[in-house]
Amino acid sequence: MLGCWRRRNGCSAETAVSEACGAQPLSRAQAGRRLKVAGIAGGRHVCARMAAMGIYPGVEMELLCAGCGSPCLVRVHGGTLSLGAGVSHKILVTPVA
Repeated sequence: MLGCWRRRNGCSAETAVSEACGAQPLSRAQAGRRLKVAGIAGGRHVCARMAAMGIYPGVEMELLCAGCGSPCLVRVHGGTLSLGAGVSHKILVTPVA
């Protein structure tokens, strides 16, 4: 599997652990930045759907546009995706240095 349900050796979908390792929800990230997916805080269906779109832990993406409660636009693997506010809140990301 892709390991997006729970990562035992660092960042996980747990909020307290994700904050400790610097991960934040995609919905709170700043637009125009490169981000790395740290984990997905969702069940099997959410993880499978995100993996089918190319979003899984370790993938780098660019956040093109983000708004409070509105869909996020991200560029992943050369394509542009629109993610709803609920899903974008479940994707945990860290900034790429």
